[in-house]
Amino acid sequence: MAPRKDKDKGEKAAGTDGVFLKVDFDGEQNRPYSAIDVSANLHTKVTKTQAAKILKELHQNGEIEARTAGKQTVYHALQKSSDSASPEILAALSHEIETLQEELSTIKTNEKKARAALAALEAKPRLSTLREDIRQLQEERDAAQARLGKLYGDDQPQISPEARAQLERDWKQWEHHATIRRRICRELWGRCSEVLPEDMTASQLWVSHTLLIIATATLVKSTDGATRSLWGLKDRSNESRSGTDA
Repeated sequence: MAPRKDKDKGEKAAGTDGVFLKVDFDGEQNRPYSAIDVSANLHTKVTKTQAAKILKELHQNGEIEARTAGKQTVYHALQKSSDSASPEILAALSHEIETLQEELSTIKTNEKKARAALAALEAKPRLSTLREDIRQLQEERDAAQARLGKLYGDDQPQISPEARAQLERDWKQWEHHATIRRRICRELWGRCSEVLPEDMTASQLWVSHTLLIIATATLVKSTDGATRSLWGLKDRSNESRSGTDA
């Protein structure tokens, strides 16, 4: 029985060594593995305990690297140190960095200009809005023309060319008079407002004078009516006396 046990043990060890050779730590897959990952990749042909033991031995032999993350230890292939960069490579990299920085500055400037142009375009009314405004204005114009057509239809009075010409001459004449009177009023008001009371402004003086003029005109109109009424009574009294004398 003893030889059989030794034989089984040897086969198991050989099988373990052969299976574990499938774990790739030669750097082709540059990723870390834990004992659980190794056991799972080998489809539990190697237990987690065995995998942890073998990985630990490989790390102690300097064949792989190990990193501890909390309570778990992960293993990865040895990292090959890269050759130091030559001055020419460093100079080329510096030049490329400067070029990229200049391009980045140009891109940022163009972006700023584009954003400003976009903001200006968004501030302007859209074409659809302008078309809608035009449509509404056309509808309002048509409605106004329809109302004017009803007001000035066939019932409007017919004016002869001579009468129309006379009306235009009268209009121009009274417009000329109004312009002259407006100029005279402004000149007089300018002279009156050269010296103002201390507690009154030009606008207040204008309002007070306007009210005074309106009140005077009203008083004159009422006085004129009363005078005419009085003269009418006198005329009727004289007529009655003359009739009595006769």
